[in-house]
Amino acid sequence: MTKIVTLYNNKGGVSKTTTLFNVAVYLSTIGKRVLIVDCDPQCNATELFFAAREDVDNPDFDLPGTSIYNALLPRFKGQQATIEESAIQLTEHNHYSGLFLFRGDMEFARAETYFGTAWNQAITENIHEKNTYVVFDRLMRSLGEKRKFDFILCDVGPSTGAISRTVILSCDELVIPLVPDRFCYQAVKLLGQIIKEWIDRHKVISEALVPFEVQPFPGEPKLAGTVVQNFKVHSGVKAKQSYVKWQEKITDQINVSLTGPGGLPVKAGFNRKNPYIASIRDVAVLAPVAQMFGRAIFDIQQEHTREASTDGSMYYGSVWTPWEERMDAYKQEIAKISKAIS
Repeated sequence: MTKIVTLYNNKGGVSKTTTLFNVAVYLSTIGKRVLIVDCDPQCNATELFFAAREDVDNPDFDLPGTSIYNALLPRFKGQQATIEESAIQLTEHNHYSGLFLFRGDMEFARAETYFGTAWNQAITENIHEKNTYVVFDRLMRSLGEKRKFDFILCDVGPSTGAISRTVILSCDELVIPLVPDRFCYQAVKLLGQIIKEWIDRHKVISEALVPFEVQPFPGEPKLAGTVVQNFKVHSGVKAKQSYVKWQEKITDQINVSLTGPGGLPVKAGFNRKNPYIASIRDVAVLAPVAQMFGRAIFDIQQEHTREASTDGSMYYGSVWTPWEERMDAYKQEIAKISKAIS
């Protein structure tokens, strides 16, 4: 059975897309069949996915595969009640077998209006809006079943708008990436309440779907865990004290606002005392180098270090070894996230 997961935070700059891509690559390298669905109109996951192609910078290059906006447009326009998965063309990654993309589209920003209207009117007798309300979940489930994906990972923007609501409610599980700072602390205070309100509203809408023979979907994603990342370490080992203090504050807030009474449902085995399924230190130059080649951060090749050196020479010996160590440490944390959603 396909597991649908998203990494989400209503605060930007928490390495959400980067982490999602690396989890997707890791899962594909251990034999899982994985689909990345780029639901963020910024299309960063799509850019990262296609960076592995040598022809991507060619101005005449047309992105292969069906875009998510073009796929759903017939439903938005009322031309089809449902979207058939057979009409969707997916693209496999150049380097990672078993990793596919349902590519993003900047025009998908228009879906904010379509999904927003459905969110408001699906409770009425308007059958068009009811079908729009369930179309994303239906399509993801169909793709998962017919294409035999083990995981579908949905990338969303740092928004609380209709696109984010639609995607998150269609997921089975949710992972929240965090940075140990004041801004994430404030985000966590609101996040549980926001998503719980979406879940409660979905239950009301679901009741309005049944009399019209529109099958509702569960709409109750469970929190699989949180990921603390981008923190800097002192003397190469311990996190700096300022980050530790903010992480402690965020931990308290997770238990009070995020998973406390009236908060998010949690996955079985969720550890309230230590809600972090992974801790990822700042990877510095590794991230931009990996992005240049569409690679996972833990899969940077020695030849790629030419892009990091001032004279274009490749790193060797004592200069390359720290890269290998940081990549290995990063891979271990990505493996923890992958295990948590399995």
